[in-house]
Amino acid sequence: MILFLDLRYDNCCYWMVSKGYDLPEFTERRVLNEVTVYYHDSSLKSKMPCPDWINTTAGIYEWGQIHICYLYLCLFRTLTDRNIYQGFGCCSLYPNGTYSAFLNHAFNGKDFTSFDINSKTFVAAVPQAVVYKTLRESDQSTINDVASYYQKTCLDRLKILMEAPRVRAKRIPDVRILEPKKNAGSVTVTCHVTGFYPREVQVIWLVLLPICVVLHISIPNNITKVWGMIKYLKAGGVAVWIPLLCISLLASVIGIGVWWRCKTRGKKLNYCTVFISCF
Repeated sequence: MILFLDLRYDNCCYWMVSKGYDLPEFTERRVLNEVTVYYHDSSLKSKMPCPDWINTTAGIYEWGQIHICYLYLCLFRTLTDRNIYQGFGCCSLYPNGTYSAFLNHAFNGKDFTSFDINSKTFVAAVPQAVVYKTLRESDQSTINDVASYYQKTCLDRLKILMEAPRVRAKRIPDVRILEPKKNAGSVTVTCHVTGFYPREVQVIWLVLLPICVVLHISIPNNITKVWGMIKYLKAGGVAVWIPLLCISLLASVIGIGVWWRCKTRGKKLNYCTVFISCF
């Protein structure tokens, strides 16, 4: 199997167990680099069949293991009244070959516990989680299984799921300067950045023309977008003088918008301000 390690690969699982709400009792979603490769909830009559692109003995076996919902069987019986228990676990393979993993739990939308994979212990985020921590750590066999999953099995599955066509499809990121909006006494320019994975993206905003420069691990060369401000403002008869301002952003978000707004006084530029929005 060939690994394309020009960027980070994240194999993540999100699950939720609920009781007392108009929700499925159990939901599980597995994603690789934010592409859903497996989904199941307790309202469905059957589980996802093994996809055609999984055609190895090891792959078919691991797909069958995904269908076994240990967490649901263990946790649903312990929930009372109206409660929601959530879990989020990931393992990541980096371009330099290093590997990391984590597991976090939440109860009714708030941090509850996390699992230290190296020490094989749970860390209670709130006093109420101490009982859960003690209960789980008393079953050393289960603790070893959880640690083994994040130390080895999760990585094995990551290498299998990397073959999913939607994961292998090349993402086309998008950087554009949107059409400026003119309001009374101001002009607003937006640099719109989206479609990058991993989500960490560096945006350098040079407020002189302005120029929007985007740097990301997945692209060999920076993406630069320039707004023809001088031509645009001259068309409106506005004199232009702007001090150089550089803003560098490191955003772990799906998208980012940077607004550049210039206030005018009569036909002369008064000052410029940058606005940032993450979404």
